[in-house]
Amino acid sequence: MLKKLLKYEIKATARGFLPLYLAVLIFGFINRFLNPFKTVETSSSFSIQTILSMFSMFLYFALIFGIIVMTFVIMIQRFYKNLLGDEGYLMFTLPVKPWQHIISKLLVSMLWIILSFLTVICSITIIANINNFFGEISNIINIIRNQIGNAGLILILIYPLVAITYSIITIYDSIALGHLFSKHKLLASFGAYIMLYTISQIVSGVFMLLYASTNFNLFTNPAAAAPTPAQITIFAVFFICLFILLAAGNFILTNLILKKKLNLE
Repeated sequence: MLKKLLKYEIKATARGFLPLYLAVLIFGFINRFLNPFKTVETSSSFSIQTILSMFSMFLYFALIFGIIVMTFVIMIQRFYKNLLGDEGYLMFTLPVKPWQHIISKLLVSMLWIILSFLTVICSITIIANINNFFGEISNIINIIRNQIGNAGLILILIYPLVAITYSIITIYDSIALGHLFSKHKLLASFGAYIMLYTISQIVSGVFMLLYASTNFNLFTNPAAAAPTPAQITIFAVFFICLFILLAAGNFILTNLILKKKLNLE
């Protein structure tokens, strides 16, 4: 059933993202040939090419901003309307457990965040017209691997995924907590987010103190040697575990609210 939920969720959200992705890539090719940055920098007067270049550059950045806003809005809207709005009456009659609804929203939100990031990177690559792009990426990866080791390189990929998961689940938890109130649910959700954020900062501070107590020399001795790959790996694992714990706590609370305290009025 989770597979069906994911399929439905992707189909429901793709119609908003795919045209924007296509538009960003198209304007990437347009800006590659117009070369707006060079045109604006070298041109001493406003010619038609300068105006077109500036207009193309403006549309390009507007589209990127649109992708960022749409990713954020749809992430909230799909959870809010689909589970806690009028559609919730239908969704919770399906033979699906609340945690499956949460997982489906989470995975699809992560999918669009990652695809949005990759689309923007691809468009920038198109505009920059980098020769041997994959070779340059390989060189960068090798430099990072030499500095922090293979384990550190893997953790660099894992860390943002865990951080994104935590951020999305925190928003879901805030919305669910806000719907426990009979009035001013939006305001209550905002207040819940501030509360959860404050708690996460306190927990992060405690974790940081625990880490600093075992690696005191790195924080207090400016003359200390640069962190070793092993120390960097431990640091990354430390905070990945922190995000996992925070995400798990928010997930459990969100699931509990949807299962025991659902309020669709």
